[in-house]
Amino acid sequence: MIVDAGRVLNQAKEYTVHKMKTLTTIFGCGLLVILSSIGACAQSIQTDYDRSFNLAKLRTYRFLEQTRPPGDPLAATPLNDRRIHTALDTQLQAQGFQQNDQPDFYIAYYVTTRTGLDIEDNRISGPPWDRWGNIKVNQVTEGTLMVMFLDPGSRQEIWVGLVSGEINPKNLDRDLNKSIAKMIQRFVKDQAARK
Repeated sequence: MIVDAGRVLNQAKEYTVHKMKTLTTIFGCGLLVILSSIGACAQSIQTDYDRSFNLAKLRTYRFLEQTRPPGDPLAATPLNDRRIHTALDTQLQAQGFQQNDQPDFYIAYYVTTRTGLDIEDNRISGPPWDRWGNIKVNQVTEGTLMVMFLDPGSRQEIWVGLVSGEINPKNLDRDLNKSIAKMIQRFVKDQAARK
């Protein structure tokens, strides 16, 4: 039996190229799933507190009256100021805290925003120098909400919570409420750690 070496070699090359394309596609899809899940968890929540202060005694609160300077994002959009105020009030009450004129702590909060770029590279690489797909670039607004609980006597910070992430106007209420709920849950955990 005579075998055409050239034909066998071509078939082997085609099989190898096909196998490489398949592996590249699988790897690219896996990477896309991982990156998507990271994007969904991109919201960051951090807390810190004065370790010498007994957080466990805090049960009542009052919002500190704040004057917003020009350029403050909350001065420009009082609606968002009310959203944050309401979400904090709702979440604290859900955890058993109460507003009071003689509070155990005051609440102050601030917001910063900045414009950034969200770059999605949907290209899949094949054999050397072979790519399929596209790159999408979107302008996004990223924001940070800082919530401070203050000692009424000294007006010193006793607890601070920060939430950072992308601001999506379509889901603003839902995202804000969810973030503040997580932040207040962290406060309750920090408070329990001080008992």
